[in-house]
Amino acid sequence: MKKHLSFLTILLCFVFLFLPSCSDSQSIVGTWKITECVVNGEPLVDMNDCYFYFYEDNTGKKVILDELQFTYEYSYDGVTCVLYNITYDDGTVEAGVYSEMQVKGNTMTVQATENGITETVTLKRQKDS
Repeated sequence: MKKHLSFLTILLCFVFLFLPSCSDSQSIVGTWKITECVVNGEPLVDMNDCYFYFYEDNTGKKVILDELQFTYEYSYDGVTCVLYNITYDDGTVEAGVYSEMQVKGNTMTVQATENGITETVTLKRQKDS
C-alpha cells in the first residue's frame, strides 16, 4: 500500500495543471518540498523528505532522501505547467497525468483523483542556498 501511495504521489507531481489564483503569474523556479499528503481524507504520516527542483532552463528533478528519483523537462506559462520526458535512471520515460494545482505565494497544492483515490499534496518553496 505504501508503495502504491508513493507511486501516486510521483504520478500527481508529473504533470500539473495550474489554476490561476490571481492575474499575476508566479515563477516556480526553485526548490519545493512535499510537506503534506492527504489520501481520501486521511493524512499520511512518516513521510520521507521529498523535493522537486525546477530550474530556469525548464528542467528539473525529484529527490527523495537525497536520492535522485527522476529528471524531467517542464513548460510553464504562468497558468499551466506540464512535466514531460520524465526519465528514471533505468532509462524509462513517462508522460504523466494532469492534476489540478494552485500556487499561492510559497505554497503549491496539487489535487488529483485516480482509480477512486483522491490525493492532495502540499509543497512549500524552500530557500535555496
